[in-house]
Amino acid sequence: MRLIAGAVTDVGRVREGNEDSFVIDERIGLFAVADGMGGHQAGEVASATALESVRALTAAGRSVHDALVAANSAVHEKAGSKPGLRGMGTTVTAVTTGSDGRVTIGHVGDSRAYLLRESHLTQLTDDHSLVEELVREGRLTPEQASVHPQRSIITRALGVDAAVEVDVYPVEPAVGDRILLCSDGLTTMVSPSVIAGILRREPDPTDAAERLIDAANAAGGEDNITAVVIDVVDDGAAPVEPRTTVMAAGGAPEPSIPTDATAARGNSRRPRRRAFRGFGGGARRVLLYLLPALLVIGLAIGVSGWYARNTFYVAFSHDHVTVFRGVPGGLLGWDPTIERRDELTRSDLTAAERADLADGHRFSSRDDAEAFVRRLVAGYEKRTAPTTTATASTAATTTVTATASTIGGASSTSAPPAPPTSKP
Repeated sequence: MRLIAGAVTDVGRVREGNEDSFVIDERIGLFAVADGMGGHQAGEVASATALESVRALTAAGRSVHDALVAANSAVHEKAGSKPGLRGMGTTVTAVTTGSDGRVTIGHVGDSRAYLLRESHLTQLTDDHSLVEELVREGRLTPEQASVHPQRSIITRALGVDAAVEVDVYPVEPAVGDRILLCSDGLTTMVSPSVIAGILRREPDPTDAAERLIDAANAAGGEDNITAVVIDVVDDGAAPVEPRTTVMAAGGAPEPSIPTDATAARGNSRRPRRRAFRGFGGGARRVLLYLLPALLVIGLAIGVSGWYARNTFYVAFSHDHVTVFRGVPGGLLGWDPTIERRDELTRSDLTAAERADLADGHRFSSRDDAEAFVRRLVAGYEKRTAPTTTATASTAATTTVTATASTIGGASSTSAPPAPPTSKP
């Protein structure tokens, strides 16, 4: 029995940078996810530092508990080394395998581990977050916790204090099991039932991770998203060379190398990074023959990207009227991004307006899209504006009889002025 894995990390549709990290080291039996937090780039530093430390300690034979304790010290010390790093921290959820085949999970924070066994999904870890503690105390329901304004506040993280308490969960794996490690960018966007459905449908672990990220982005992608999918397979399965991928925040992993870690750094604003198995020499030769076609495809992607980034549409995101950059559903890998979400909700619109936004109302500029939203807002305000009904009243009339008098043979008529009429 052995473990193989695939992973994807994505910046999401709202954040500017990716502070998540992951590591896959099949050679030493380590799989982990970290979600960093802090000031400018400090979250990236925290998550990368923690996973580098965990990997080094695991390779040296230390337990996952001891590795996380040491990682806490490493992050805490680095946070004190520069003013810009002070206060940084990171969640870590890590899986290690022993020589006896047993799996142990070490956990600090609100990244999660799930087990899919015989199509049933079970959450293995407890979130160290404010709302989850309130749920466990019975003061909030899970439904209330999912929309609570303080749901992002965590109560335990690596690097924040000099000491940390680590949760450890032993697991007895069985062939056919699937373990998911993920940051909260997935679990705050996608329900457990949807996660379970994707894990059941996608047999390849990397494809499964990809679909999970797609689902989180389709729901709004409000945070960085990372998923590591680990399959428990039979030793009798076709042998695959062990792989190591250390994926720091925003970095792009190189093809796997059996004996050494491949650590990479990159532009954290690039949208998505995947862990994958490396090419052999034959595949590289085939690539040379495919180069002309790849150039054409690259040109098509570039043109599609230009079109996608210069197109806007208005649709719903979490039932709010939202301006997106891109085309509905994405185009050749160019996923839409949220430009602005308005307070106007689906229920504020007429049936015709809701139907118009169902598939996205497209525009050639952001100004046109925002002008359209302003018209929707104006229509809503007009429909809901209070109406004032004036009450007519009839004023009393006064009849004045003129008195004629003759002065020097001339006749004149005079009347006092009528009193003014007033409305209540």
